[in-house]
Amino acid sequence: MLTGESHLAFFYVLVWRLQLKTSLGFIGLGLMGTPLATRLLNADYPLAVFNRTKEKAAGLITQGARWCRSPKEVAEQSEIVFSMVSTSEVLAEFAAGKDGVIHGLRRGCLHVDMSTVSPVTTERLTAEYKSHRCLFIHSPVLGSVPQATDGSLLLFVGGSDEAFRSAKPVLKILGGKIWRFERPEQASYTKLLCNLFIGAMGTTLAQALVLAQKADVNPETLLDILDHSSLSAPMYQTKGKSILDRNFSPRFFVQHMLKDLNLILDAGKRRQVPLPGIEASQKMFAEAAAAGFGREDYSAVVKVLERQAGIEVRKP
Repeated sequence: MLTGESHLAFFYVLVWRLQLKTSLGFIGLGLMGTPLATRLLNADYPLAVFNRTKEKAAGLITQGARWCRSPKEVAEQSEIVFSMVSTSEVLAEFAAGKDGVIHGLRRGCLHVDMSTVSPVTTERLTAEYKSHRCLFIHSPVLGSVPQATDGSLLLFVGGSDEAFRSAKPVLKILGGKIWRFERPEQASYTKLLCNLFIGAMGTTLAQALVLAQKADVNPETLLDILDHSSLSAPMYQTKGKSILDRNFSPRFFVQHMLKDLNLILDAGKRRQVPLPGIEASQKMFAEAAAAGFGREDYSAVVKVLERQAGIEVRKP
């Protein structure tokens, strides 16, 4: 029979257990992955991390993250594994390859991928995780490094109710608003639809600014007019100013925009939807990547048009 002191000790143990944080993992520590992983650490979650190059994990390790040698090892130490990687191929390797998450994840645990990848990939991974009696969510994001840093990303979350309930408390640390979808591939398509706008708006802005210069119209005046009209969009102002300042420090790489446009065109073919405007944007970004601008911000696509228009621009 428990004494008063035993009851008190049992109570404190119970409270301590309830306060234990879910063990998390994070795979992919690039421009977006690092601030997202940092937010999880700052929220006092135990965090295991993996990246192809360990150097990118140095800051997180200093802050208390545990380094792992493979995605499988991350999964072995985690109840929920997050990933933010560059391509569908990398996700497939890290998720279901020889040393992938699926081989280390315990039954009922969860992999949340936040990358921009093919719906075909996320649909296939959903089935593979289900066969291993594990859970999978695709939660791509809309936003860039500042939003990943302050937790205001927009999240598109596709997966089962069970998986969503498990992930929701942590997802709310990473995003400011969540849209729910029944299936992971629906979230994948939604992200591609948003990036369709980014690619089209980026090339439209570039064309307008180059034509303005050739027509002797002050580009700053053009941006001001847009800002005071129904054509206003924050993207036009931020990227327009960056272009005029010749600041192409990457928030979203040209090569990643090209990859996403290729995914959008592939999705259009699969669904028998012609996308002629995106074909034109893809061509411009392909030329930008071929010209050596792949690791610059996607607004650097303007350089392709400037060269074709014979405009020589010097940094202010």
